[in-house]
Amino acid sequence: MIDAATIERIQSAAQIYDVVSDFITLRKSGVNYKGLCPFHEDRTPSFVVSPAKNICKCFACGEGGTPIHFIMKHEQLSYPEALKYLAKKYGIEVRETEITDEQKQAQSDREAMFILNGFAQKTFSSNLFLTEEGQNIGLSYFRERGFREDIIRKFQLGYALDIRNSFTQEALKAGYQLDYLEKSGLTIVGDHQNLYDRFRGRVIFPVLTLSGKVVAFGGRILKKEEKTAKYVNSPESDIYHKSNELYGIYFARQAIVKQDCCFLVEGYTDVISMHQAGIENVVASSGTALTLGQIRLIRRFTNNVTVLYDGDAAGIKAAVRGIDLLLEAGLNIKVVLLPEGEDPDSFSQKQSASAFQAYISQHETDFVHFKTNLLLQEAGNDPIQKVRIITEIVQTIALIPEEIIRLVYVKECSRLLDIDERVLVASIAKKRQELLLQKKKTLYPDPEQTKEIKETLAPFPAEEAPNRFSLQEKKIQSPFEEYERNIMYYVIRYGEQCFVYMDEESQEKVSLNVTEFIAFDLKEDEREFQNPLYNKILEEACRKCREEDFVSESYFRNHPDPEISRFAVDISTDRYIMSKIYFKHQNLGRDEKREEERINMERNKMLLEQVPYVLYNYKDAILRQEMDDLNVQIKMAEENNDRIEADRLIRQLMELWKDFKKEIALRLHERIITKI
Repeated sequence: MIDAATIERIQSAAQIYDVVSDFITLRKSGVNYKGLCPFHEDRTPSFVVSPAKNICKCFACGEGGTPIHFIMKHEQLSYPEALKYLAKKYGIEVRETEITDEQKQAQSDREAMFILNGFAQKTFSSNLFLTEEGQNIGLSYFRERGFREDIIRKFQLGYALDIRNSFTQEALKAGYQLDYLEKSGLTIVGDHQNLYDRFRGRVIFPVLTLSGKVVAFGGRILKKEEKTAKYVNSPESDIYHKSNELYGIYFARQAIVKQDCCFLVEGYTDVISMHQAGIENVVASSGTALTLGQIRLIRRFTNNVTVLYDGDAAGIKAAVRGIDLLLEAGLNIKVVLLPEGEDPDSFSQKQSASAFQAYISQHETDFVHFKTNLLLQEAGNDPIQKVRIITEIVQTIALIPEEIIRLVYVKECSRLLDIDERVLVASIAKKRQELLLQKKKTLYPDPEQTKEIKETLAPFPAEEAPNRFSLQEKKIQSPFEEYERNIMYYVIRYGEQCFVYMDEESQEKVSLNVTEFIAFDLKEDEREFQNPLYNKILEEACRKCREEDFVSESYFRNHPDPEISRFAVDISTDRYIMSKIYFKHQNLGRDEKREEERINMERNKMLLEQVPYVLYNYKDAILRQEMDDLNVQIKMAEENNDRIEADRLIRQLMELWKDFKKEIALRLHERIITKI
């Protein structure tokens, strides 16, 4: 396990902007930065990075956290793996304490598979350069394709020996487990436990994640065998989901940001050849139709995509069907048709980078225009085919989210198809309604559930807004959720802060930190939160708050439990602020000692007023609920003519009022929490 001192050094060194900007294009927005959220299909930048607080948060889906938790979520790593990732990034030596056999056994499959893939890549590369078979077959093939050695090494290309289980035996000899060899797809276990290398006799193209880890392999056979597939790819696994990966993204991401454009091609060699020609902002879908996961990956870096097609008509038709998803995602799509007989691989090898870019600039066209012309060429003068074309174009334009862009395409298609604009506009509007209804049914198939969600997400009444924290999605089970959340705000933000107050019974000044005050107050009333997460955090805060170096907000933001960390980040980045009671003395004097005293006095005053306020407001809500319940019971007793029971309930109601209501009402004379 990683020792505490090392964890602290990593936490101190890791800067949220540095970490997030490795994966997302960020733009300055006041004191913060904004970008497209990598955790949901984000169309407008809702992912906020705060260098001052060293945290990030999406105000749409709610994901966020510290640099450590961002890496955990983004790269799907465990807490120790994320720490090691950041330690490597910042050049920090990781010191680990000795772990038990049970802890060794508990190491995740993901980590083992990534390590195994790294070993496989090195083995395949060694085969390529250091074995006679690899040089004669694999290296010769790459050189025939025109690849320089520096490019071969950059893309970590390799060769798998054409021996039934050569790699498998080498991996087993090196100590790798057969279970992981099978799970990763490197080894196939046949009948009678016979072992076979999946990629034997093939040149190897490693697939890298955004962070540069080998997640999968593609293998191309060089022999002409009818019953053997030309390309073989790693199967889906715990670490590899083909729909979420783009070949070349690791090498292309910086160039994509710099050029603000991504070239999309089909195969491995297209990407490699274009890189060698000096065009680095290129990725490949690896011969499959585009997926939402791949589109989301592109959108992290740019909104502009140029798709390169070769002259193969069948290939163009197949690819066109997948590009509708790009339009639906709001990307700006251009299409370039290469000269007949050329593909991105062959064409880029004949051009310099500047000549290639010039060709693209001269020949690129928007996708809708390209698709319309393509379909018109197919249809000829057949009127039935023309109706089909109009239907297809309407479906395509309807996917575009921006109304202005849709109208521009309507004008152009009206001219090309010789059809009234109003007909197209009406058809597109109808299609968009159908798509919207279909999406709603997909999200909320149950009408009752739809109604419940709509009611849950309804805005707060204006008179209640000052007393509430905003929730990204109100998934409230308890009627007291928001009141409890208001209290937890102070536990997280000011849990270790002390304030002085006058004890009403002893008339003596008492100093307590915020956590102790809240815990004592709840215990005195024999209450606990209905949200178990809040009880867990409060209990841990009580244990830690007496430690000299304990800072509640920092501690819980960096908590190894992602649920706790996410809550701490969420509540400390809430879109609510303290009222003028806290902010009215911001222009402090130059005398540092007086300034510190004034800050302490101001904080003490703020906490003294607001912490009891949210506690009493919580009690008030509980009281109201109990009174409402009693009133219902009284009404039922009266309807049943049970006068004795009704009188008993009325006395109970009066007791509640007498014991709590008057005291609470006195303290709720001023709203303290106000909205921005």
